[in-house]
Amino acid sequence: MSSYDEIAEQVDASGGLYVTRMEELRDAHRAGRLGVNVREAISDRLRSRGIGHLPGELPSYQEEEVRLYRLGDPIGKVIEAVLRPSDTGHQVLRHGVGSTATDILAKVRELVCEG
Repeated sequence: MSSYDEIAEQVDASGGLYVTRMEELRDAHRAGRLGVNVREAISDRLRSRGIGHLPGELPSYQEEEVRLYRLGDPIGKVIEAVLRPSDTGHQVLRHGVGSTATDILAKVRELVCEG
């Protein structure tokens, strides 16, 4: 069984982007079911540790995949810029059209289109 701290470590060890299943998040929360209140609480706990997730609304089935990302990291900044358009986000995207940023944008497109 994972804890929220272990999940956060996995996100960091995976370069700021970690794919898991809702089952792991449910177990970290020590819940039996993935009701709406449990999913909201999981989302809050992740965010309190600086972790965002895709899809934006956590799935209700334990088998479904979730992509976790570190808020504020390069990948997280690009994901947030795509999901929440703003002037600042536009600057992040424009600035990100460089070398490694092109790879990051491709990953974000994959994540958003799959999520």
